[in-house]
Parts: sequence; structure tokens; C-alpha cells
Amino acid sequence: MTANTIKIIQITDTHIIDDGAPSFNDFDTTASLHQVVEKIREDEHDADCVLLTGDLVHDATKSSYQKLADLLSSLTTPLLSLPGNHDLPELMDYVMGANGYDTGKIFKMEPWLIILLDSCVIGEHSGDLADSELDFLRSTLESNRTSYCLIALHHHPVSVHSSWMDSMILKNAEDFLNIIDEFEHVRGIIWGHIHQEFKTMRNKVCLLGSPSTCLQFKPKSDIFAVDKKPPAYRKLELLEDGTLKTEVIYLLI
Repeated sequence: MTANTIKIIQITDTHIIDDGAPSFNDFDTTASLHQVVEKIREDEHDADCVLLTGDLVHDATKSSYQKLADLLSSLTTPLLSLPGNHDLPELMDYVMGANGYDTGKIFKMEPWLIILLDSCVIGEHSGDLADSELDFLRSTLESNRTSYCLIALHHHPVSVHSSWMDSMILKNAEDFLNIIDEFEHVRGIIWGHIHQEFKTMRNKVCLLGSPSTCLQFKPKSDIFAVDKKPPAYRKLELLEDGTLKTEVIYLLI
């Protein structure tokens, strides 16, 4: 990695649960996140940012968000977060902000800009970007044309070829992607939600779905099915020339 490369670590769908509450499909999400955090501390200590892309907790309570903040407290890099369908955005921002974490929607490190979007619809598993979010996206892209842009949200804006998961897609994905098409300086879109690795290109934009820090879903399955792959995180390298490099790191357990 060159000196001018920006290194981003994406962790997603941590699904942290209050002590004593029912588990997420019999999975210990606290233990898996702890293992992921320790690996990031050991191997990714030169990261410029850690980005959490939604479903931070499984059932949104103040104590579950505080538990998450405590689990992340050993990381010394800036930490950004956006909500997923299991989150309550205002409560998430309140607790994360109270623990000193950035709750903004823009992270700028020249020549790159990261834009965080809220696709959460309270009470729904599928996502939607409100008109205000789409307006924010367009205006931010318009006013930052000299920066390469990476856009993050929770819900997937394209099919992942899994019918049960695609029923929970970003509902107004066409509106979102039409805005992306207007701006050549967008280089990547990343999301969580799908609990599996996904990569494709649309025009010149790299589209990336990422596996969870806990259990993974079986790709291309028509019904809910758990994969055997272990917890993971995604590493992104944003180069000075606008190139994006990425790989998914799976834990060896």
C-alpha cells in the first residue's frame, strides 16, 4: 500500500444483542464481533477509517448500542456508522455520539469522499431512500466533483440473485442509480444487509456487498439458508488515481 492510499475497513451486520435476550439464529454475535475487532487491531492498525454499514444491533435498545460501542472501544481509528433495518437511526446516533464516534454523513480524505446514506424504513426489512436522502446525495456529488466518491448504504441496490433476499432490496434503487449515472466521479458503492460477498460492475462503478461479522447467508438461495463461511470484514484501498482495490477477509476459526 502506497503512502497516498486511503484504507477503509468495512464491518457490517454485527447484530449485537442485549445480554439475556434471544440469540440471532443461535449465533454468538458478541463473540464473533470481538474476534473481528481483534483481527482488525492486529492486522489493520494502519486503517484510516472503520465503516459500519447497518444492522449494528439486532433489537434496537440503548443497552445494545452501548454494548456495541464497548466492543468497538479498542479501535483507535475514526469510526463511521449508518443504520440498517434492525436499527433505530436516532437512538443509534445518540449512543454512538455519546461514546465519541462520528455520526456525520460525509468523510473526506482528499482526493476521496465517502458519503453515508440512510436507507432504513422503520418496521420494514426492505429499504428506501427518502427524497431528502436523494437530494442530499445529488447535491453532495454536485458540489464535490473534484473528489472521487465512495457511497455507502445498508440495502443492496441491485439483485443478488437470491429471491428471498431480493424481496428486501432497496425499493427505489432505480432513482438512486439514476443519480449515480449523472456523476462520473463515483467509483464505488458498498452495502451490507445480504450477509454474503458480492461484486459486480455497473458502467465504471464497482458494486460491493459484504459478508457479516456474524453468520453468513447462502448465496443464490431462493429461501433463507445459512452458509458455512465464517465471520468476515471487507478491506478497501482507495488510490490517488481513483482506483479502488478491495478484498474480503474471513476469520480462521
